[in-house]
Amino acid sequence: MRKKALITGGTGLIGREIISILLDEGWDINVLSRSARNAQSQELNYFQWNPDEQWMDPEALENVDVIFHLSGAPVAQRWTNVNKESILRSRIEPTEILLDHVRHLSEEQRPKTCISASAIGLYHDSEDWQTESSEPARGFLSEVVQSWESEVKKFEGLGLRTAQIRIGLVLSPSGGMLKRLLPVFRMGIGSAVGSGKHWQSWIHIEDVARMFVWASENQHVVGPLNAVAPNPVRNQDLSRSIARACRRPFWAPRVPAWVLKGMFGSMASIVLASQRVSSDKASAAGFHFNFVGVDTALESLLNPN
Repeated sequence: MRKKALITGGTGLIGREIISILLDEGWDINVLSRSARNAQSQELNYFQWNPDEQWMDPEALENVDVIFHLSGAPVAQRWTNVNKESILRSRIEPTEILLDHVRHLSEEQRPKTCISASAIGLYHDSEDWQTESSEPARGFLSEVVQSWESEVKKFEGLGLRTAQIRIGLVLSPSGGMLKRLLPVFRMGIGSAVGSGKHWQSWIHIEDVARMFVWASENQHVVGPLNAVAPNPVRNQDLSRSIARACRRPFWAPRVPAWVLKGMFGSMASIVLASQRVSSDKASAAGFHFNFVGVDTALESLLNPN
């Protein structure tokens, strides 16, 4: 029997990659979209929702086995009070509406699993290794992650197995930090930021999407799971690797932390924080990373031929 998934955030960077994997594996896929009426696809089934108004098409959950929940506004924006509220609400309100609709299904009709996005922003700015059991940091991003994961765990009370995939720095030329940096590095003026000594826990776009699908298919995977490659690198080394993959020199002086803070305010902490995050739990549970070294990962992304 073909498995069926419901996905939120399906138009995002990771959502698109997950959908591609699911299609290759023969899943039926429902996608929740604010503009479902305008979406057309022979391979995907679109259903409309409006989390702001706490409304969704209940047929989206019909015969669904797994919910992949990735809905949420980007955190890489200036953290004004308005934007901070939007970042939090965009994660809590969609989860609430999904919970409400699953709650109204009979136990037989309910999905069996919910695999949700989360973030390593939960962890401390530290030189020490951070694991899924590490104490959360203080600050806006950590508070968002804690509220987000707490809301997702409510699915467990409805009989669903849940896993929260704490995503690190996703490497992809199609989005995220790498897409923003590539024009600068391809001009030969890319550089490290701040001291350049802070740890950055990265993951190849292919591996993070594979981890979501793998987690949905393995019943023993529960709770938080770090989606980071086994070998985090310091910002200086990551920047040098990007320059190398771009076939460009690496000579430009580092961008001072105060410049980033002036440009982005407190949001600059995303690129300046040192987060050395462990992937041991995923590896011990049986997940195989295709990309464990940053040079190999970048080469595959920027020079695929």
